[in-house]
Amino acid sequence: MPSTLLSFPYYRSNPYLTMLTVAPRAAGWDVVEGVQGLHRLEARAEHMGRGDVLHVHWTSPVTAGCESLEDAWANAARFEDVLSGLRDRGADVLWTVHNSIAHEADYVDVELAVAKALASYASRIIQLNPATVEETAAYYALPPDKVVDLPHSSYLGVYPDGGDDAASRERIGVPQGVPTVGFIGQIRAYKGLDVLCRAVEIAAEQVPDLTFVVAGKVVPASDVETVEEMLSAPNIVKRLGFVETADFADWMRASDVVALPYRRILNSGSLLAAGTFGRTALIPADTPVARQFADQPWVVTYAPEPDEPVALAAAILEALDGQESRHRAAHEFTRAYTPYDMSRDYLRLLDELAGDLEGAAR
Repeated sequence: MPSTLLSFPYYRSNPYLTMLTVAPRAAGWDVVEGVQGLHRLEARAEHMGRGDVLHVHWTSPVTAGCESLEDAWANAARFEDVLSGLRDRGADVLWTVHNSIAHEADYVDVELAVAKALASYASRIIQLNPATVEETAAYYALPPDKVVDLPHSSYLGVYPDGGDDAASRERIGVPQGVPTVGFIGQIRAYKGLDVLCRAVEIAAEQVPDLTFVVAGKVVPASDVETVEEMLSAPNIVKRLGFVETADFADWMRASDVVALPYRRILNSGSLLAAGTFGRTALIPADTPVARQFADQPWVVTYAPEPDEPVALAAAILEALDGQESRHRAAHEFTRAYTPYDMSRDYLRLLDELAGDLEGAAR
């Protein structure tokens, strides 16, 4: 009977999870999809034991929907019971630290307690960024002997892509020949869209035909009206809604550069997506992500202090120059570590866990 691999939460719309599990599926693992909430996790985990693996990616579902601090603590206790039960039955727990703490956490102390429980019960802790242990130390301690590296790959081959920038612009209504700045993906408060809007205004004073390309679902939905007002300028082409996989390449290819003025992030799949399409990525300096990609010429950083919109506007103008060389550098980076490579490395990690289990049984 094949071993079970349960990723939590598992979002079918998230290509990273699909990329990661290609090799395990091919090797015969029973990859469980669709478990997104705590109740379903509890029900499924009851049937997992020796040789099975729970892989926790994001912790926000543990307290999602809680209307009080008391409810949040109760859910955290239930989640810890899941972890302890799995380990007692001989299953392994993996934890990928995507963020130091969940974005926009309503119950910070509870989120930290969940992270500490994971650090305690996890068989291995995956870091995407080599600075993860250092960056999370202010919140919780990660046992160094449990931490392993499994970098986030590029998205090469994941998105349908005709490779034609002009056709992509035509399909989504972006004028041909105008310089563009893109913001593609979920629109959330921590991503700094307000700063980027002001930066585009400033940059447009020197590049009058600069066009702002925005596509993504607004989270939470109650912010849609605010975002609509923010994106009301005539030089903006936007789609406020989920970007389907089939359309993602068009929005990326319609963007000459991709701006990621994110606040408080440890890793960025969006940056790697930009690189996959040969786009220059703009990110704030002195962040874990900026330090990780400091040697990549297709990544342009800017100082967020003392005036972030002005600094970001200058970075936009810089990035619009020299695009050809950055385009080549991004493509080289993209091919250096592919989704296939990452998935094979992930399978090796799962095999190591199985080897540890066999060794302990001897």
